[in-house]
Amino acid sequence: MTAMIRDTDQIPPSSRSAILLSLAIVLIVVAGLLVFPGSIAAKTQIVLHGLCSQRPSHSFVLGGATLPLDARMTGLYIGAVCSLLWLIGSGRLRATRMPSRLVISVLVFFIALLGSDGVNALAFDLGLPHPYQPSNELRLVTGILGGNTVGVVIAWLIGSSLWANPEARQAVVESPLELFPSLVMAATLGMLVVSGLPILFTPFAVGLVVATVFVFSAIGMVALALARGRAWTCYSYGDFLPMMGGGTLLAITIIAELAGMRLMAESAFGLPQ
Repeated sequence: MTAMIRDTDQIPPSSRSAILLSLAIVLIVVAGLLVFPGSIAAKTQIVLHGLCSQRPSHSFVLGGATLPLDARMTGLYIGAVCSLLWLIGSGRLRATRMPSRLVISVLVFFIALLGSDGVNALAFDLGLPHPYQPSNELRLVTGILGGNTVGVVIAWLIGSSLWANPEARQAVVESPLELFPSLVMAATLGMLVVSGLPILFTPFAVGLVVATVFVFSAIGMVALALARGRAWTCYSYGDFLPMMGGGTLLAITIIAELAGMRLMAESAFGLPQ
């Protein structure tokens, strides 16, 4: 843990480039949301409609407006983005060695908590026996934990599939303690969501759209690199630019198509919105 904190005192130039690429995604998404007419609440709800059922009872409300993702998915994307940004900032995006069994066990445990809370909530909705009463706060917490695992997996995939000169002797996460900083960041954001402060609605609504595009872009970048024979060819973050651009375009296309298909299905078949 100490070594990792030392490493982040001076963020490597290559990591700074990756952060700049991340900021570029933010600017693209925010600009798109500002250009189109309508309220932020309506636009963000439509954009993410294909990814989430957006049930008001399962979502957080800030100042009378409902966030565009339910509580569990809000936590999932907050956790994934915090995890990815922490690993980028700490120079771990080149690491390819598999984490220790202890780290893997902790990450699997996070996913198990996410899944078990989801099963418990489903049992409650169906009127079946369930161990405890579901709550949006629990959905948020288990989402953050599961999202942390998702972020680590994505970072490992990037390190393992894009770099021509990866750090084969370093794991993306060396010990469970190294999961702590990103969890603290995510927990802080989670507490702000739970606060329900009206002034926070727009930052979180837009932020969830940005987070979704960011996560989809990272996955899309890896998929495009493998599909187009560009895997293991990057020597610097500058080499990421073509694939990052393609991944972002792919992410925006998929998210838009899913939203469009869901809206058309609801209109054609009278499905509940």
